[in-house]
Amino acid sequence: MNKLVSDQSIDSIKISPTDSTEALRLLQIQGSPELLVLTSALNFFNQSEMGQIASAILNREGIGIDGTGFRYPTDVEPGEEPLEGVEIYNPLGEIQVSIPAFERLMARYLRTLITEAKIVGFIAKQTFWTEFVSMAEKIEQRVLENI
Repeated sequence: MNKLVSDQSIDSIKISPTDSTEALRLLQIQGSPELLVLTSALNFFNQSEMGQIASAILNREGIGIDGTGFRYPTDVEPGEEPLEGVEIYNPLGEIQVSIPAFERLMARYLRTLITEAKIVGFIAKQTFWTEFVSMAEKIEQRVLENI
């Protein structure tokens, strides 16, 4: 069985805006070296996939895009080893984190993305934007209710 990464390690991940408004991604995700699988997975997802990501988190369902993604314990197929938390994976490997820590991290990630997108402006004009913001707010509310 995989050991969960500590909640404290997950909570220490830094999420900040990129230095350039011309960047493909608005955010930089930084954490300790043992969190490379997680931080590189978050850095992999692009803006057009954020609606899918938020929907998956809100529904506690896994999602994979080009070999990078996450899955919840309910996504495990019969015969597979059960997950202790959320598994984040990419070509570098996989790690597991508790569901509350994952959802706290993702709430911060989505909130920072929303804040930056409003500053940059172009994303907030996309057709998916209103639904995306609504899903992110529901995730944040669930996180607050579980504190």
